[in-house]
Order: sequence, then C-alpha cells, then structure tokens
Amino acid sequence: MSKTLSRRTVLRGLGATVALPFLDAMRPSRARAASVMAGAAPIRMAFLFMPNGVREDRWTPEGQGTEFKLSPILSPLEAHKRDITVLTGLGNRASLSGDGHYAKTANWLTGTPIAKTTGKDLHCGVSVDQVLAKERGHLTRFPSLELGTDPIMSGVDRNVNYTMLYGSHIAWRTPTSPIPAEINPRFVFDRLFREDAAQRKASAEENRSVLDLVLADAKALRAKVGKEDQQRLDEYLESLRHIERRIDADIARVATGENLDPSVKESISQLDKRIADAMAKAPQHPGSQLRLDHTEHCRLMLDLMALAFQTDSTRASTFMFGWAVSGKNFSFLPGVEGGHHQLSHHEGHADKLDAYEKINRWHVEQYSYFIEKLKGIREGEGTLLDNSLVLFGSSIRDGNKHDPRNLPLVLAGHGGGVKGGQHILAAKDTPLCNLYAGMLNRAGVEVPSFGDSAGLLEV
Repeated sequence: MSKTLSRRTVLRGLGATVALPFLDAMRPSRARAASVMAGAAPIRMAFLFMPNGVREDRWTPEGQGTEFKLSPILSPLEAHKRDITVLTGLGNRASLSGDGHYAKTANWLTGTPIAKTTGKDLHCGVSVDQVLAKERGHLTRFPSLELGTDPIMSGVDRNVNYTMLYGSHIAWRTPTSPIPAEINPRFVFDRLFREDAAQRKASAEENRSVLDLVLADAKALRAKVGKEDQQRLDEYLESLRHIERRIDADIARVATGENLDPSVKESISQLDKRIADAMAKAPQHPGSQLRLDHTEHCRLMLDLMALAFQTDSTRASTFMFGWAVSGKNFSFLPGVEGGHHQLSHHEGHADKLDAYEKINRWHVEQYSYFIEKLKGIREGEGTLLDNSLVLFGSSIRDGNKHDPRNLPLVLAGHGGGVKGGQHILAAKDTPLCNLYAGMLNRAGVEVPSFGDSAGLLEV
C-alpha cells in the first residue's frame, strides 16, 4: 500500500545518497518543471589572475557600449574584439581595509574580507569558481583545476604583517581552506591524461556503483509505493545506471586516449611533447625551483586548461600568472629591466611606467593566446569559447596605489548568452561580486547573491 512521501526523500547506502524523481506518492506538492536543455553544451568558467595591477592611464578603452576603441594595453585583443567585454567601474569593497597586496589577492574571487593573520586562523570566503565546482563538479572527472607558475609562498610579510599564504591563493573551497595551484605542467598533464588501467581498476573496485550501494534501500521503498510509482522508480534507477555507465566510459576514454576525436588525441600528443621539451631545459637538481621560460610556462598551463575544458575533465579553473607581489624578472621583454613588483611601484617615473605597460601588454597577449585557443576548438555548432566565460584581470587598479576600486577586468566568451563586443561602464563602485553572481547564473547556477553583491551585472 502506498503512502505519502516527502519530496526530500532520498535513497541511502554506505554514506551515498541519490535523490528521487517526482513520484505520485509525493503529491500534493506541485512539481517544478524541468528546464534542462537536452544536448546543450556545458558552460566552463576560467579566472586568470594578473598580479600587480596595470598602468591605469593606458588601460581603459575609449567610448562605451559597442562603440569603443581598445586601449594600448588591450590592443592585443583587437582580433577578438567581438568576443570580449571590457568592464570598467567594478570594485572589491571587501579589500578596502587591508594593507598591501595580500588583502586584495586572496579575496579577488570571494568578495569577502580576510582575517588579518600571520599564519594561524586563515579566513577568507568561498570563491566563485568553487561555487560552480560544488554544483557541477560531480559531472566531471575533476571538480576544478587550479594552475599557476609560482610556488606557494609561506612566512610573514613584516611590511604589512600578513601571512604570504594569502598572496599565493585565489581559489578557496571553504573560508578556511585555500586550494593551492599546481605549477608543474608535467604533473598536471599526467593527472589529466595518464591515469593507467591498473589505477582505474583499483579506483572502480574501491568506488563501487553508487546505485548498487543504495539498492537495498530502493527495494524497501518499492514496497511502500503504488504500482505506477514502482515503475517510475525502476525507470529512474535504470536511467541513472545508463548515465553512470556513460560517465565511466568517458573517464576511461579520456584517460587512455582510446576512441578520442583525432584532433583531440593529436593535441594531447603535441602538448605532451612540448612539456617534455620545456622540462628538459629546466634545472633538474633535486629541490631546485622549477624554472621554465615564463612565456612557454604560461602557455603550457593555458593549453592544459583548454584541453581540460575540451575533454570536459573540469568546468571550473583558475590560473595565477604570478603570486600577489610577484617579482618575476621581465627582462626578456625588449625595453624592460627588472622585476614585475618593483616596476609596478613606478612612482610616476616615465621609464618605469613604460616598462610596466609592456609587462601589462605581455599578460594581455597571453590572454589573447588563450582566447584564440578556445576559438579554434569546435564544439557543436560553435566553438569552445562560445560555451565559456573567461575572466582576466587584477585585484588592484594600479600597483603604485594598491587601490581595489575600478579594477582592470576583461570577460571573454559567450557562455550563457553573453554578447561580447562591448565596453561596459558600470556605476562607480559597483560590487565586483555583481559580475560573479551574473556569471554563475549564466552558467545555470542560480544564486540570489554572492559575496557582497547587490544585484546581477548583465553582460
């Protein structure tokens, strides 16, 4: 005999839970209409962090809306002008009270104040990429992918009395759990594409089918519902089994390279060789810091991110070109002598400003490279860029001022229907988190608010 069930009823077994479809036994609650678009490509989100701000008088485009001219620093994006949205006027109010870079880097993606600490009691917030990872991560091999080029910095910066850990992380799984970025491209490649058969078998045996774990609970439930509900329940469980088998097959397909699209397989092979070549030129002494050509290092990591998106290995990723006060030596650029952080404190000197601008433009060139990569990957009737949202920017406006207002930001891609080809001049001090809330909603993760948002920024 059937009985009324709560709509929150789930099947349980050994810690696993599976939500149920709507059954007659759950009436009289009104069923919510499903609005899943069959066959729709998933939305990917990437956040590319550039340390040390920008030369502000050479950053902002002329004009607004669709009638705008790219600035000298943004000029490398000319070929992608229809695919980008330049954002002016957004600020991170949560970082106004903190000194230096650390209080502005850690919370770039959280929009929450950080706890001032020299190492204990880290506290920031949950970053926007991790909100997406929590909602969509179960659909991919990896919930998120965190990449960088600089090792994690520890210790205390006595100039401002903040732990340097705050400057080494932009992704936060919880307010007290930052996620470190992997800086070795070989480790990332092997993690994504070199899982061997023995590892897969061991993993499969350890993580048996969730549906098998809850089968006993499902059988008990069948006895409590009517015949039509029993049929719906059986059909639902079989559908889940079908999806689970497809996911397992896809994991094996990506990990081994078997039955991959030839272009994907070739891309993986080429990237593997480039990584090998780059690593062969790096110092091999035990304990030595990884020192790759900086341009190639960044492009390898961006290519890994693109392949991770293309193979649907993850849908959320972050990349740090450098840590908060990166002193990366950019003397490899013509006309530049010295480190990034040093030159960002230009004090208005013309020679430093010129070098600072060249470093900014170099970062934009790498962003343009990534956009070009995504545009070159076909997906459905469009490209991977059409199904992505890629934010590039810094957590301060000008490195000499450490000002977190009117941040330098560019959004690329058309995921969720973003038009692109525009310069949005937002009202002064519009919360940065308005953008993040809007991006999440574009990706199908409906949130009423995020961080200190005061609405959704429509892009």
